[in-house]
Amino acid sequence: MNKRTFVFIAIVVMLIATFFVAGKLKRNSSPSINLSLFELKDLNGNEIIINQFIKKPLVINFWGTWCGPCLQEFAAFERVQKKYSTQINFLMISDEPADKIKKFQEKNNYPFLFAHSQKTFDDFGIASVPVTCFYYSNGKLFTTKNGALAEEDLNDLIKNILKP
Repeated sequence: MNKRTFVFIAIVVMLIATFFVAGKLKRNSSPSINLSLFELKDLNGNEIIINQFIKKPLVINFWGTWCGPCLQEFAAFERVQKKYSTQINFLMISDEPADKIKKFQEKNNYPFLFAHSQKTFDDFGIASVPVTCFYYSNGKLFTTKNGALAEEDLNDLIKNILKP
């Protein structure tokens, strides 16, 4: 193999690797989700107006009934919700069919407000769940976290959105 062929092959391999890594980073990045993008319904099919939650800081968890890490973090969310119920709004959103979410809710009896997204998680740039977004009381996004949250991390993030 001559030197030019080797250099050409090396450049092609580096370009392919660059595109692969860039794509992987994009999929693992935290989406910045504007509240105006939501199209939600409650589990009875009634439209949920997201602005009704803006009076207090808001924690939105994107989850799935099939997602092990999502279900594991629900116990921490439940304890934290009880602790901050008068100060924070919590909303659990799935893009699965509403009847599937409703069956899950009835079986597990969590105190959360569950919602069905009319858009897919892909529409929000969410490649995997759980994803949790933390919003200030004015609706501005504070941060987005990918993956299951420990109770201590959840408490720390909530303390940040409660600060004026």
